[in-house]
Amino acid sequence: MPEPTTDVDVHELYSRLLGNPQANVERAITTFVEEFETKRGSLEVGDDTIVPMLRNTPAQLNEAKETLNSGLGSTGDKAKMTLERLQRLQQSIAMGSENKDKAATATQLSKEAFQMDIDEAKAAFDQEMALRHADVVKQYVGAFVQQIDHYT
Repeated sequence: MPEPTTDVDVHELYSRLLGNPQANVERAITTFVEEFETKRGSLEVGDDTIVPMLRNTPAQLNEAKETLNSGLGSTGDKAKMTLERLQRLQQSIAMGSENKDKAATATQLSKEAFQMDIDEAKAAFDQEMALRHADVVKQYVGAFVQQIDHYT
């Protein structure tokens, strides 16, 4: 008859199967404590500097928000102007092509190629504006995170 297993046997089996997690956890905790202890001196800020820094935070955040809004506003205005120009150009090309023969002449082929270039330019413009918008948001968030990091 086999001997009954004990809790210690089960614990050792799970430990072996899972790669000894207790030792890994203890090592991670020790490493964290060592890093914290070495960086503790650089994290300490006197009480006399924290209060003025916290008082300036709302003003700095409002300034960053205004800068972001003005940047987004000018980008939006430029995007609208460019879109209007591209639409007018597309309309004039469409009207011109309707008035001409539908024969596949070199001119017609050039116009079609030009129309395709306009569509590609629109797509590239939209992508560029999306990237710029993302960059502005990233800079704003980065500035915000820096402010938070600065005060913590």
